[in-house]
Amino acid sequence: MNIQKEFENRIKPCAGDRVYPNVAPAEAEKPYLTYFRLSAVPATLDMDGSVNLFNTVFQVDACAETYDEAVTLAESVRTTVDGWERENRIRQEKDLFEVETGLHHVVLEISVWHP
Repeated sequence: MNIQKEFENRIKPCAGDRVYPNVAPAEAEKPYLTYFRLSAVPATLDMDGSVNLFNTVFQVDACAETYDEAVTLAESVRTTVDGWERENRIRQEKDLFEVETGLHHVVLEISVWHP
């Protein structure tokens, strides 16, 4: 299983079937999560030059009609990844409001170490 699917499976309990890679469909029920891979870089090289470990950074957007719902959903993601056996950390968190749609977002950047 690739790390993107593993990550999706990890955060899926936070929003049920409302977890979408890259972008949510226009008719998606709120609140929901979107996620995508910001970067993936080799982190460790053996003496022979082979890669043993990668650092992948995901962006997760907790999207909701109210700010409180977005904050609550983001907190659920934080708690869920905190209990993951993969080494990870929240690199950044920010709040956004999308005027065109009226949606509140809490955006998390999550760094994950994996083979």
